[in-house]
Amino acid sequence: MQIIPMSPTIHTIAAADKLFGKTHAAEAADGASEGSLKTGTFLDALTGLWDQAYEAQAQKSEDMMKIMLGDTDNLEEIQMNIAKAEISTELLVNIKNAVVDAYNEIMRMSI
Repeated sequence: MQIIPMSPTIHTIAAADKLFGKTHAAEAADGASEGSLKTGTFLDALTGLWDQAYEAQAQKSEDMMKIMLGDTDNLEEIQMNIAKAEISTELLVNIKNAVVDAYNEIMRMSI
């Protein structure tokens, strides 16, 4: 499923950009035409989301270690990284639950 932003102020997540082979520089160069988007698989999208969630959790762990050691003064950035990790994990779990529900529904269908 491809999600197209409704306005230029709405930005896609990095996983979607990676999935469709787009970068913000490439969008500016080609005028953001939809015809140049590459198609990807659902597995590529899930892998991208998994990678983003893993990176966010790793950053959260690193930030928590900085807080415990007292090596940081930028609490706002750490708070944003913690929220990002929680949101990305929640999104990944919700998508996983939707995929499992869809699989169960397909298995219940009679042929």
